[in-house]
Amino acid sequence: MIGSIIEAELWGIFEGLQYMWKAGFKNVVVETDSQTSVCLLTNNTPINHPLFSIIHACKALMKNNWCCNIRHVYREGNRVADGLAKLGHSLDLGITIFDDPPSQILGILEDDFNSLAVARLVPSC
Repeated sequence: MIGSIIEAELWGIFEGLQYMWKAGFKNVVVETDSQTSVCLLTNNTPINHPLFSIIHACKALMKNNWCCNIRHVYREGNRVADGLAKLGHSLDLGITIFDDPPSQILGILEDDFNSLAVARLVPSC
């Protein structure tokens, strides 16, 4: 389980929560396209779960004196985050905080601002 995608998602959520808390935000909505991460952070997790430590750390941060919610969004509904994740592959290892949006995602931000819809095919039962 070490180095798994879910572990990376959880660490990203944890680092984001820490940053938001330290920056003084009082109303935070975490959106992720990882339904598994949402389930792990909103349900009880057995202490013997291999990712218990990071799950517990996220839950503890979410219980601080602020309004902090987590919800699942499809990747198409979270294109800015998806674009930033793709950009991350070309950055140095570590955490990068942008004061201004990188030029690579300006078009996506504009689409988001203009409420441009993106189609998603969902298989029927």
